[in-house]
Amino acid sequence: MPQTVPCRARWGAVLLAPLLMATGCVLSDDTVKVSANQVVGTWSAADGATLSFAADRTFTSDGLDSKKLLDADQRCPGAAATGTWAFLADEGDGSYGTSDKARSGTEVGLSFDKEPQEDCSFDLMAVGGEDGATNLCVTVDPDEPCGPDVRFTRRK
Repeated sequence: MPQTVPCRARWGAVLLAPLLMATGCVLSDDTVKVSANQVVGTWSAADGATLSFAADRTFTSDGLDSKKLLDADQRCPGAAATGTWAFLADEGDGSYGTSDKARSGTEVGLSFDKEPQEDCSFDLMAVGGEDGATNLCVTVDPDEPCGPDVRFTRRK
């Protein structure tokens, strides 16, 4: 004779399963403050794109896919490219922009050397990642970190 499970137990399992799955491997989109030393290094995305940040505030990129990063009318260099990076910060006059003086922050702005800013414009937000690691994710709207869902993780 088959065993029956009380209705209350079945509903408990149904309601608890999504909660357990959600807490297992979901990455956080909570921003975290990082120092320049934590940004310096090579970061890679799941699709193979890379960003390498140097202490002198320069970077190199390779394999960026504009279709994943930006609006349809913008184009970022897919081949190897160079540029400068800086933290975005309050400049003290009510404006918010890249700051050569900021030593830490939650958002990193990129400026490509051979691309007009309007052709390739996105920032990177530092967010919590798996196992407490930090990810840099592409954002075009600071109110929606990781909007395009492109995350870079630091290579070891």
